[in-house]
Amino acid sequence: VLSFLAFGTFRSNVQGLNEFPEENWPDNIELLYYAFHIMVGLGTLFIALTGLATLLLAWRGRLFTSRPVLWALLLAFPFPYIANTAGWMTAELGRQPWLVYGLLRTKDAASPSVSSGTVLFTLIGFTGLYFVLGLLFVYLVGREIAHGPGPRGASHG
Repeated sequence: VLSFLAFGTFRSNVQGLNEFPEENWPDNIELLYYAFHIMVGLGTLFIALTGLATLLLAWRGRLFTSRPVLWALLLAFPFPYIANTAGWMTAELGRQPWLVYGLLRTKDAASPSVSSGTVLFTLIGFTGLYFVLGLLFVYLVGREIAHGPGPRGASHG
């Protein structure tokens, strides 16, 4: 199936890592391996949990009375963030040591016109922005939790 995903045909040959020169290998293969597996594992978990919740329970009208599934859905809320981060790590680690494959290596792509202070300022700015968004998320979720569930027997939909 990988040959079809990579090349659009089942007849293509997918080369393994050993068939490339070692200087073209990703820098941190172990972290790349685990980031990919975390991303795929959580994606599989999402499909299974969603399938259980919607196809079996919601279809039968039992979703909102099944406490174990509701707890599983509640406790699964950080998993999309983890999977997203693992996917980003997979993309970034997997392309190393190339910025543009075969043309530009990451070690050659540093800009002499961008100072370390500019990079630090940008990093602090993005960190601050994500911190504010995180606080807003926690506030909005807390506000919804404080409202509590609707009256018993009310329509959920």
